[in-house]
Amino acid sequence: MTSLPYWDSDVDMEVASWFPLRMDYLPVSVNAHHSAVLRQIAALSLCMDSEFFFLASLRSGYAGTLLRDSMFVPGRVNRIGLGFTMLFGYSSPMEELLSSMVDTEEEVEAGVSFCCLWNGDIMLDNFKSIVLVSGNPLFDEGPFLAELASNLERRVSSGRSLPFFAEKFGYRRFFIRYETDDLTGLEISRLLFEMEFEETRKSVGPSPEVAFPPLLGIDLTF
Repeated sequence: MTSLPYWDSDVDMEVASWFPLRMDYLPVSVNAHHSAVLRQIAALSLCMDSEFFFLASLRSGYAGTLLRDSMFVPGRVNRIGLGFTMLFGYSSPMEELLSSMVDTEEEVEAGVSFCCLWNGDIMLDNFKSIVLVSGNPLFDEGPFLAELASNLERRVSSGRSLPFFAEKFGYRRFFIRYETDDLTGLEISRLLFEMEFEETRKSVGPSPEVAFPPLLGIDLTF
């Protein structure tokens, strides 16, 4: 199976206190307010044991399940991001799919990280995620999203109706931090990361973590 590296930085996100963290009745259709492609990606991601959470770019602005109730919070500093960032819940099938896509996409990098959800100074939850990033301020994500939706559709069986039931009866969201990991692989990664001798690094290679690309942005206060 093709695997992704780990980012050397976690992802922090601010969500409103009324965000439906545990039971969500609109995990798919809320994305239709942005585009049909994002609605399709959200639905098919559930079938891949993942979930589409967040998209930020100069062209699309902010979209995704995590943002629908907290796009505009009075008194909060808002940020116009340059480049492209996309966040999914972790699953092995989604990791394999995205890894194969970024292998042929020069402008997009992907890695595994942990995402912390915050309400002010209170951390509501912490979960394993897959983060897609492009540092190109003018990256046009339209073709990439269309290709992602097409690849998801090819991977997902037509008989899977999880998105329908999630919308009809509610989606009980829960986050698994470690159960999706290979414990042996985690131990190997830890040992490689903790090596301090230059000669050892020459023999076994670099740290399994990769540097998170710098992202440009403008802070706005409303």
